[in-house]
Amino acid sequence: MTTIRRPLVTVVNCAAASDGGSLWLQLSVNGQIKDYGLNRSIASRGTAEYGSVSGEQGPLSKDELSELVLMLDVPQQGMCAGLVEEFVQFLKTSALG
Repeated sequence: MTTIRRPLVTVVNCAAASDGGSLWLQLSVNGQIKDYGLNRSIASRGTAEYGSVSGEQGPLSKDELSELVLMLDVPQQGMCAGLVEEFVQFLKTSALG
């Protein structure tokens, strides 16, 4: 039997931008800090950029998005819980839906 080990993920910080709804999450993934941004700016609506998620290396692939959702789709607590939930729900319905 193979055991699948999920990475240890902690939400370190978060923010909502005043550009119309973009979100930023900073995660600790197995001790490494990673930043993710969800572009929902008013200026990007109606373009391919709207709803895109980027990390330090640029836009995430579908596989990377799926992995991010798996990491975040667990009950959250603390000040970022609402933003994490919004981030995940948007990805499930838009980017991965």
